[in-house]
Amino acid sequence: METRILKITAENEAAVIDEAVGLILSGELVAFPTETVYGLGGNGLDPDASRKIYAAKGRPSDNPLILHIYSEAQLYQVTRFLPDTAFRLAKAFWPGPLTMVLEKADCVPDTVTGGLPTVAVRMPSHPVARALLRACPVPVAAPSANLSGRPSTTKAAHVIGDMDGRIACIIDGGDVPIGVESTIVDLTGEKPVLLRPGGIPREALERVVGPVSVDPAVSNENLKKHAAEIAVPKAPGMKYRHYAPAAPLTILSGDEAAVLDRLRQLQGEHTGILTVDEHLACFSKGTVLSCGTRAHPETLAHRLFAALRRFDEEGVEEIYSEDFSDTAWGEAVMNRLLKAAGGRFVRVPAPEGENPVHTEREDCKMIAVASDGAGYALKCEVIKYLEQKGIPYRDLGTDSDAPVDYPVYARKLTDAVISGECTKGVLMCGTGVGMSMTANRVHGIRAALCCDCFTAQETRLHNDANVLCMGERVLGVGLALKILETFLETPFSGVERHARRVRMMEEV
Repeated sequence: METRILKITAENEAAVIDEAVGLILSGELVAFPTETVYGLGGNGLDPDASRKIYAAKGRPSDNPLILHIYSEAQLYQVTRFLPDTAFRLAKAFWPGPLTMVLEKADCVPDTVTGGLPTVAVRMPSHPVARALLRACPVPVAAPSANLSGRPSTTKAAHVIGDMDGRIACIIDGGDVPIGVESTIVDLTGEKPVLLRPGGIPREALERVVGPVSVDPAVSNENLKKHAAEIAVPKAPGMKYRHYAPAAPLTILSGDEAAVLDRLRQLQGEHTGILTVDEHLACFSKGTVLSCGTRAHPETLAHRLFAALRRFDEEGVEEIYSEDFSDTAWGEAVMNRLLKAAGGRFVRVPAPEGENPVHTEREDCKMIAVASDGAGYALKCEVIKYLEQKGIPYRDLGTDSDAPVDYPVYARKLTDAVISGECTKGVLMCGTGVGMSMTANRVHGIRAALCCDCFTAQETRLHNDANVLCMGERVLGVGLALKILETFLETPFSGVERHARRVRMMEEV
């Protein structure tokens, strides 16, 4: 499909809008700017258009879409019942970055709502979006105009990179002003429930309608604790990993000085660091990008997705970010970062004494983790353990339980250990045998297949093993984590005869 790129100006606005509306009414998709992010729009009352949206994004069809409207009359058209809270919020924040979840009318297709009896509706304020919706006789279903799972698009160039050849038209309206998606609030219960933090802070909602609770699935504290994935998402962005750059992202939180010191230790040629303007001078290696300034926290939201996409353009292999929770936009920004990180969140201990930096504790060093499909479930449990202990790690394994060639992932991990990027590695497959055999083919790797804590302790004390191998089909999770703990906490004895034997192993 050839995608039309239409740069909108004051002179050609009417022609561009007419062409876009014609495409939407003929069942095609049009990307357009809103005040939050770019949207991928189709006829909100046409089930086939919704299916095209899911296909273009590669988005699961149980992830609801938002209907964009121009007038209050359309709100009555697409909903069955409007509570008083809806009128109060609409008066306060529409047009603007607020989405309300309401009981849907029969005319709204199930393909828009993910099969739910509710519909998400918003009235955007961006002048291009307003012009498009004013001219369009139907509501426009529009998620963010990016490939599913990728960072949202805040520039036309981002949309072109993701959607060129997938949709009929992209309206280039320049950079969007806010940079994160709308706030979503569910009004179908007795009290309002926040389903997604965004362009309207929760405190502003509460000034209009009173207390607003937070759905556990989007609580940032729960996201930090690697909360269980919910079964039925009530709104966009609740169920699936979102906003993710290509490289793994880890968030470091804690005392500012300790976090900055840890980030300095982690910086490198192929590493990305996401920081703020005030801390740019702290780093000298790798790709260092500012997300904004704490003095003007709205800049953190405005520049977040562009920074994540820039890391992809630079080809970094891993990304580390500061925690921005302590800012006025912290709830919305951290919601996106935590989802992009997929649960990789490390709490950096506060400094102790007068010389807190560059500590040599084992649990402060990077651990490489990898598995094939048969070891994937155990790998997830290992990652949870490392996060709970505040141990930074690199996930170099497969991302599902589908069968894969395990030597590929074993070699990725051994490369990370040999290069010094990681101090130790943990490999998992069905039995652990294949991974250990592959790892031990690499000079400098001393991989130990362990099925009990005694073996894990002895191989560290006597062999200075640097890679632990475990079998998911052999070990229960509880025992596997005890073995891991023993392996990580046991130092090499350094006894001369053991050191001599380790050197002899390296000469083989």
